[in-house]
Amino acid sequence: MMKVGKKIALCGLFTALALISFLLENLVPPLFVPGAKMGISNAFILLALVFLGAPYGFAALILKCVLGSVFSGNISAILYALPSGLISLTAEYLLLRFTKNVSVVAISVAGAVINSCVQNAIFCLVTESLFAFTYLPYLASIGTVGGVAVGLIVFFIIKAMPKGYKGG
Repeated sequence: MMKVGKKIALCGLFTALALISFLLENLVPPLFVPGAKMGISNAFILLALVFLGAPYGFAALILKCVLGSVFSGNISAILYALPSGLISLTAEYLLLRFTKNVSVVAISVAGAVINSCVQNAIFCLVTESLFAFTYLPYLASIGTVGGVAVGLIVFFIIKAMPKGYKGG
């Protein structure tokens, strides 16, 4: 069992890596559709969830969303990133906690697609237009590819950990 101080330090590291990768990804133009990103920073959030547990995963996510929005100069991004992140991370947590034999890649894909759907729904609510739902198949497809990439990153990091390591 990992001590609380070590968990907090590791959570800080995961949060910093998530924030750095989020800011770097923000420098790249959207993929094919406005707002579409691969979401590589979510690998570090999922790692925090897997290795440290739900409270640390959610803390890392909240800090990444808030600080990422502030540092990128796009405060309104919190409106989209935080609710979609919280809902998708909750789904990932529930899949991790209550299912057996579901790969971390599948969990990541589920989280990515849910994130895309929630962000799209929020955008439709904010703009009071259903037209943005026409982007949903593209966003979900890009989310699936991003979810696979994130899931594979997490899978190989978990696989590289010493045998018997449980994290949290």
